[in-house]
Amino acid sequence: MKARLSSAANIGLLFGGYGFGQGAVFLAQTWLIAAGEYRLLASFGTHFLFAVLGSLVVDAGSSTTLARHAASSSRETGAQELSKAFWDTGVFRMLLAMALVVAAGIYALAFAPDGFSRNYALFAAPGLLVVACNAAGLLDGFKLSGLSGMSAAFPYASSALVLVIAARYASPEAAGAALGAAFAAGCLLMVAMQWIALGKLGWRPHARTTTLRGLRRAAREGGAMLCVHLPAQLYGRAQVVLSAAWFGPETTALFLYAKQIVTGALQIVAFVQRVEFPTLVACMSGHNENPLATVFRAQKLVAATGIAFTVAVSAAGLVAAGFPESRFSAVAPLLSAFSPAILTVTAVIMMMQGLAATGAYEGLALDIAIFHLVGVAASYVFLDRLGVYAFVVADILSTLLGILLLALRLGRSKPQIAAIGQRP
Repeated sequence: MKARLSSAANIGLLFGGYGFGQGAVFLAQTWLIAAGEYRLLASFGTHFLFAVLGSLVVDAGSSTTLARHAASSSRETGAQELSKAFWDTGVFRMLLAMALVVAAGIYALAFAPDGFSRNYALFAAPGLLVVACNAAGLLDGFKLSGLSGMSAAFPYASSALVLVIAARYASPEAAGAALGAAFAAGCLLMVAMQWIALGKLGWRPHARTTTLRGLRRAAREGGAMLCVHLPAQLYGRAQVVLSAAWFGPETTALFLYAKQIVTGALQIVAFVQRVEFPTLVACMSGHNENPLATVFRAQKLVAATGIAFTVAVSAAGLVAAGFPESRFSAVAPLLSAFSPAILTVTAVIMMMQGLAATGAYEGLALDIAIFHLVGVAASYVFLDRLGVYAFVVADILSTLLGILLLALRLGRSKPQIAAIGQRP
């Protein structure tokens, strides 16, 4: 594959995708806050978070594993072996998607607490089958992460559009169905754009038969990456559930809104990291006297982005506090309190990617599970004493522990990059 985009072009497209997708959701949520629609915001925010979690589970970390395969494949055997890796990964992802669709149906029919929840689960679930066919990892590995970032905006943008309409005209049951269908439709548009882009650029997977050995390799890599990504995702959802149980819809809505801003900043940090990941793979593949220094040297732009957003979010909190007559003043203290977590999470992301670039998925997964379990425990322990700010303390404590654990493991890491297709 000869086509490439420059780092600047990829970052520009990723920013554009963020503005089109997450930016649209943020604007819709801002409108709901201004209108006092806290209950709908809390319901949508909670269910949308779990729908996104489902799509991340189905992807099974292939945005990293396939990107690593694509970035490190040889010119001679690259197309054949990369196709094999893609098909093996695709079968594994489809198995995960079918399991989650069944689970969503059981939840909707037997456990959903209300009509919104039941209909959202039923109508959003088909989108997970579509996500199993995504090609984001291939685009990232070919240094076309900007295109995959643009495509990822569709589930967010479609949900944001329907959210504004549903707030005005729909009953809770109809809103759940419409918003779930919007998520599924956005997933379809996302995957269609990815494959159109690959087709236009001249890459199509070769026909391959998935073997049991290949499926085992995909399951091992995907399972390890799920263990890497899921703790953070489950940690965030656990905080939302605790907030809903302890504080009710209004505080939960404000918490979700503040977290949306912080998560949006971290999403941009992750976008920049995706652009630098192929370079990081190359840097980590050789002999390293100091792997930790290499990780930070190869990701200078990631570090700068994290610092910039830490300052920006803190400043936004101070500005919002200056307008006490506005509904947004209630969010200001949360924004200022959460801003340091952007910096600590950025450091964690950089070291996580350093280990991922060497293929050290299992050890990385163990460290991540440990510090996120500490974060969940801290959230619960401090809840009665600190209220919603318990989540701020938990975020900072857990990420500081994560920095320590990952730095120790990174110092002991050795490259494990091999040609695709070799016996694992």
